[in-house]
Amino acid sequence: MNLEKRKQEIKVRLNEIKGLTGVEATLELLEDLEKEVDELKEEEETIDRKLAIQRKAVINPIQIERTDQVNKEELEKRGVMLKEARVIQVSSEEILLPEHTAPNIAAYPFAQVSSLVDRVKVVNLNGGETYKKSFIKGNGIAGLTAEGATYSETEPDFGYLTITKVKVTAYTEITEELEKLPSLPYQAEVIKNINIALKKKISEQILKGPGTSNTFTGIFSDQAVALADATPLEISAITDSTLDDIVFAYGGDEEIEGGAYLILNKNDLRAFAGLRTAEGRKVHTIDYINSTIDGIPYIINSHCKALTDTNTSEGEYVMAYGGLHNYEVPIFSPVEIGKSTDYKFKDGIISYKASVFTGGNVVGYNGFLRIKKKA
Repeated sequence: MNLEKRKQEIKVRLNEIKGLTGVEATLELLEDLEKEVDELKEEEETIDRKLAIQRKAVINPIQIERTDQVNKEELEKRGVMLKEARVIQVSSEEILLPEHTAPNIAAYPFAQVSSLVDRVKVVNLNGGETYKKSFIKGNGIAGLTAEGATYSETEPDFGYLTITKVKVTAYTEITEELEKLPSLPYQAEVIKNINIALKKKISEQILKGPGTSNTFTGIFSDQAVALADATPLEISAITDSTLDDIVFAYGGDEEIEGGAYLILNKNDLRAFAGLRTAEGRKVHTIDYINSTIDGIPYIINSHCKALTDTNTSEGEYVMAYGGLHNYEVPIFSPVEIGKSTDYKFKDGIISYKASVFTGGNVVGYNGFLRIKKKA
């Protein structure tokens, strides 16, 4: 019987005893009650012994009786099973993964072409051969004339130049496997590389083209007719007055020309940024986002030699300052890109060639101030 139920019955009996009046009846019930209490105690002791045995079985591991008759092979077998139980099985799929290829090609993270090539004036002359340009060297000034006297002559002074056609080319070879790989756009990168290569050469020629056959007439060229009368500015070091010297040396006598760009090497820009006053403050405020030095726009071009470079010789051009509209690049033909598999057919090589007919020259009279390295 359930212990709780027995206890309830005992309580009921006690209540009955409280209600009895006869002595004999009371004694009889008390005797019955004592028996019930004794039985209840015995059952509780039995339950406690069982619980103690169970606790001992849980706490103390079962001892295996060892005998000298245990089979040696059986012990070795058990040892192997225990070792195997300690080994963690790892799936081969979690260790060896199949090779994966990214779906795109990481672009070169830095600018490879100076922005100069995109800011000079481009003239579309598709199908042309040469480009003749006239420019004004200066205008006359009126005179004060007496009655009946000859009028003052005010003819403008003209200059003339010719821009000849220059052939700029690029050639690239790739294997047929690269072109046929579906996962990566190698062919598109080859076309992009050709365009960058053409612009790199044009950027170089705008500054350093010698003006000879099949070349640009660059800003630093002595063949630039429009700059024949310009006197270069010579400086030996970048100081706190260098920028003002450049700005005031450019242009006419009537005003300070706005909208001019300073073309320089990156290391010379560093030199401007490193100038300090006696108190340690920066001399110039350089905005690297909008590319300005104290509000004056600049263009970095690696084809400018650095004034601060010890390998730059005396008398070499290091910077230029002027309006970029004073340099024109006529385009005589669009960029043509051809593809061929015939040249190295046996080797499975695909060839790409590209060409553009263009040219360039300074068209503005004294349109640029050229800066030389002075001893």
